[in-house]
Amino acid sequence: MIVVDTSIAVDFLRGDQRAKSALRSQLSATESLGMSAVTLFELLNPIYHRKQEAQEKVVKSFAHQMRLLPIDSSAAEESAKIMGALLRTGKQVNALDVLIAGSAVANGAEKIISKDRDYERIGDVSALKVEIIE
Repeated sequence: MIVVDTSIAVDFLRGDQRAKSALRSQLSATESLGMSAVTLFELLNPIYHRKQEAQEKVVKSFAHQMRLLPIDSSAAEESAKIMGALLRTGKQVNALDVLIAGSAVANGAEKIISKDRDYERIGDVSALKVEIIE
């Protein structure tokens, strides 16, 4: 399974051709794509804030095509391990990105795709493979 980070999901939903191409290419390389519950939160939060009901349906449809990865005790523990390793090396990373990575690791993901370079730091301290899409 390959996990789609929020940055790629946002670009895909906006119709960005690079994001669409990246997801198509990833699908040909694996049998499944996953998305953390944290990414779903990040996608839905601005929609509910701005009351954009039409967008809500698009986001939910997109999310239902992927395996939704929970933030359970295993994901929390993996996230804590990643954050601890980052802090020991003096590298700061957004906590939501660490939760996304932790849920990926806990659910056996092969890699995560993102535009966010914070994941390179996460990849340095975890077994999670990272692919940055530019």
